[in-house]
Amino acid sequence: MDKLNPKVVADKVFELMEQFNHYVFAHPDILDELPERAVIVLLDPEDEEFNRANIEMVKSSPKPPEDAPLVYIRMTKQVVQQVEWTPTIMPAPLAA
Repeated sequence: MDKLNPKVVADKVFELMEQFNHYVFAHPDILDELPERAVIVLLDPEDEEFNRANIEMVKSSPKPPEDAPLVYIRMTKQVVQQVEWTPTIMPAPLAA
């Protein structure tokens, strides 16, 4: 990760939140697992330095009432390769 500063942490939080939102749209049932008024803390399993900085930032930031639970969500990147065929219309068959 780049030199850790508040902007770098914020940029990564926004990136992880965007991916979390995409996941929620595809799997809305995950919201049933979150307690009401939860404060979500997104974690990157590949970046412990970011995780420590993000947890510290969340704990030092103003948040909802003290009874609002912190929920830690590990965002695991999965690379899925797909083969996609694209047809191209040719003016005449190519000779083999």
